[in-house]
Order: sequence, then structure tokens, then C-alpha cells
Amino acid sequence: MEWKVQLRDSLLAKASPEESRYLQQAEQLVLSDYKSNFNKVYLPLSRKLTPQTKETIISIASSEDHPLIINQWTVLRLARVWMLSLINDEPKEYKSFIDKLFEYADVQELTALYSALNIFRYPELWIERCQIGIRSNIGPVQQAIIEHNKYPAQNLNEDAWNQMVLKAFFTEKDIPYIYGLLARDNDQLQASIVDYIYERDSAQREIHPLLWLLAKDNLPPRAVGILTERLNKSMKADERYISEQVSLQNAQRTMNTEEMVSKSSEELLENYLNLRNVYRTK
Repeated sequence: MEWKVQLRDSLLAKASPEESRYLQQAEQLVLSDYKSNFNKVYLPLSRKLTPQTKETIISIASSEDHPLIINQWTVLRLARVWMLSLINDEPKEYKSFIDKLFEYADVQELTALYSALNIFRYPELWIERCQIGIRSNIGPVQQAIIEHNKYPAQNLNEDAWNQMVLKAFFTEKDIPYIYGLLARDNDQLQASIVDYIYERDSAQREIHPLLWLLAKDNLPPRAVGILTERLNKSMKADERYISEQVSLQNAQRTMNTEEMVSKSSEELLENYLNLRNVYRTK
């Protein structure tokens, strides 16, 4: 698999000669007999990599056919995920072994395990594990599932997906980096988002601009009124952009304007991110 080669090459490029030898020896041991050797080489990883190496931040260019989105990972996290990718067995034995890793993992190890969901074999076996992680109160674990992870979009059913997206808003995750956010938008999610908008407005709290984006095609009059009212208040440029565009599209839709040329949700999200990046660097 090309992505495995890419992971391995990227990892070894960041390692010292001594660390590289250890990783390659570990690879051979896991491939020869993972049940006997995996924990022997996996658990000491944090000690076998120097502090400088293991805390080095790495991102790897991805593509649609790459199962992972490696964005701002530590080398230690990458090493753990790569080593997990070496395990292979029949479903029962495979799941039993991986489940034990989850059971005894510390927070950093859990983060790597959940980051690896989309490279685990037999993807249908990990749906419940994914949902357990989403429901957890461990921030790094939630982040590893919700942000930059293809597994939820490709494997969760609609109800579980909707719960994850709402949890992402509740826990203030970086919403634009939910893989499949727009592709898996649906009527039930939009209805729940509208209810959430009402709750936020009643409590006089901020309303995340991407709530408007996700629900823009099904905004009731009350929600439109809230949006209009919010536009009369001060807000950041990136937030105002989304709010104004959603308001404009809603007005055009109400007037049945045949010559309406609206930006797609994908365009709006991309422009929002560009504006946000500019705003954050000021």
C-alpha cells in the first residue's frame, strides 16, 4: 500500500540513525509475530525516541484515497499509528488484540489509537469504539476522532454522525476540519442545529457561523430573524462573511430570484477558512 510506504518513509526521515534502526527492527518483529512482539516494541516507543524527535511536528500531504489525514501530529503519534498499521490477523483475533490496547492505553496512546481508526482492518468492527471515544470527556481523544479523521464520515450511520457533529459544536472543536462535514449534512441534523441556534440565542451566547452554513437550506422564519438581528451586531470578519452569505441566499430564495447565482457551501467554507486564517495572523 502506497500510504504505508509514505508513513514509513516520513517517519524514518525524522528519526536519527539509532532510532531508525530500532523502528526497522520493530517492524520486522511485528510482521513476524505481532502477538509476541508488538507490546515489546510499541510500549517503549516514547523512551526509544529522543524528546527532540518525538515532539517534532509533522504534516503529510494527503489525498482522497489516503486513509489518514496527518495534520500537526507529533512524530511519536505517527510512529504509533504506523506500528499499528503493521498488525494483521483474522477478525476475532485482530479485534481482541486491538481492544486490549485500548483498554490499557494512556491518553497519548489512546489519541494514536483513535487516530488510527481508519486504517484498522474490518472497519465495521470499530463503530462502537468510535462512538465510545466521541462520548468520552477526554479532549485529545475527541479531537483525534472529530478533526482530520475520515473514519466517522465513512462508517457512522446518520444518527451517530449527527450526534458527533453536535458534540463537536458543544465541545468547541475546530468544525471546518470535520472530514465530510458538508457531504453528510442532512435534514435531521439541520433541524437539530436550528434548535441549538434557538438555545444559544435565548441564552444570549455566540452562534458559531458554521451552524448557519449547515442549516442554511432549512432556516425557519424565527431563525432568519435571529440571523438578521445578529448581523446588526459586531462580529469578526470571517463570521460576518458566512452570516451575510447565508442571509443573502435566504433572501434570494424567498424572492424566488431566477437569476440567483449562489456560492456553494464548499466555496463558502473555503472562503471562511481563508478569512479566518488572515484574521488569526493579525
